[in-house]
Amino acid sequence: MRRIRRMHERTMRAVARGLFVACCAGPTCVTLLIILVMWSPWYHRRCVLATEAALALQTGLDVRIGSLERINPTTWQLGDVQLRDNETKQSIGRVRIVSWVQEDNRTVVRLSQPEIRAEFLNDVWDLVHDRFLCRPEHTLNPIRLAADDLTIQSAHSQITIRDLDGTILPDEKQVTAMLSCMLAGERPDIEPMEIEITRRRDEGLPRTTVSLRTGELNAPLAWLAGYHTAFEKLGGDATFHGAAKLTQVPSRDRGGNAGLEWMLDLSSARIENIDLARMTEFLPHRLAGQASLQLNRCQIVPGGMVDVDGVIQVAGGYISASLLPRLAEDLGCQLTTAVPEDFQFDLIAIDFDLYDGKLAMEGLCNGQRGFEKMPPGTMLCAGGQPIVVTGPQQIAATQLMRLFAAPHSVSVPVSGQTLEMLWLLQPPRGPLTLNDTVGGIPGVPRFGESGHPVNEDPPRISGRISGFQSAPAPNGTPPQRAYW
Repeated sequence: MRRIRRMHERTMRAVARGLFVACCAGPTCVTLLIILVMWSPWYHRRCVLATEAALALQTGLDVRIGSLERINPTTWQLGDVQLRDNETKQSIGRVRIVSWVQEDNRTVVRLSQPEIRAEFLNDVWDLVHDRFLCRPEHTLNPIRLAADDLTIQSAHSQITIRDLDGTILPDEKQVTAMLSCMLAGERPDIEPMEIEITRRRDEGLPRTTVSLRTGELNAPLAWLAGYHTAFEKLGGDATFHGAAKLTQVPSRDRGGNAGLEWMLDLSSARIENIDLARMTEFLPHRLAGQASLQLNRCQIVPGGMVDVDGVIQVAGGYISASLLPRLAEDLGCQLTTAVPEDFQFDLIAIDFDLYDGKLAMEGLCNGQRGFEKMPPGTMLCAGGQPIVVTGPQQIAATQLMRLFAAPHSVSVPVSGQTLEMLWLLQPPRGPLTLNDTVGGIPGVPRFGESGHPVNEDPPRISGRISGFQSAPAPNGTPPQRAYW
């Protein structure tokens, strides 16, 4: 380091002497010397470090730039730009080339072959939303954005988006970002996917709305498995078609303070090729087949409102016979025949309505082509015969959890008064045995791994707080230890 410092000091002294001599020689020599200094490696490295520091301050990420070049007075080009988490230094994404053009009242940004890791999509959203759209100083002028071959990667799959074209338009009351793109491999003449993000600033609490329209595309969902495990359970062939909307809506916490929370709207959307074998892989009752879900109405506020109406269809598959009595007991369905073994079914078709904690279902098999002779309300048929018929009554939505719960599960009374106790009073993960009690129950024998009784009880584990002394018991009796 000392050697590098001495070399830098000698270079700076040489530059200073050159500037002094050039000033004495004339303005032409000054211009040539300035150009020579700007072409030097140490000056270029200093510009790269300054650009990295400025981008890191604006993005909140660790930014690394491979090369920096000024094409003309209004155009900069950055090569091999890497984005990493500021703490863990894990790679979030990279861009092969970033071209930045700053004109009079407009900015044009072009990204060549950008890559994003799916598990860091939250960081990308924070960068776009929190650090850009929510800061008016960054959106004073219109911005044009284009990207070639945007790749979103995960551990399971990846998706490549081409022809991404977008604009960011500021206004006095809001800023709007509009994007359109295509999936790689699709025909170029079909309707593209459109994304619109609007940030309104004309109200007491600024709000954001995100809208997605797939157009004619069936967007694959497997690449989102790295973002959330729920998408992985849908299977590798699941697709999404239709519209999705995220809106910040007013809310109040338990203290009465005003705030915002996200509402998801998937009305008129369709999810196809859902792998039921993958979804029920770790459940006590199994289903196999490709399902489709048509959402006629779907508005969900996490922890709040749930209003969903839709149709589920499964054209053929296998089902566990153990699931049938659960359908009758937990969902109020009627079984037309007893089936002792797992079997192959012809069709599952259910119209459901979930609102205000209540679930209503109606079988729709008789409305499908080829099954018109099925009785009204048939939700599952096999061998040309109705097997399960839905009942007319509504049930509590929590019954759905009982349908796929393990045999040892217990009912948990959840209400506004008991919700805060769930972190402490967790249901058991497995079936209870006599050995699960702390220290054993007096008078009840303990059993070892071999199944034979254990005569000697092991000492109980004290939950006494270190340094705490119990008060003496009355009448001179020795104090007893306290246990949790």
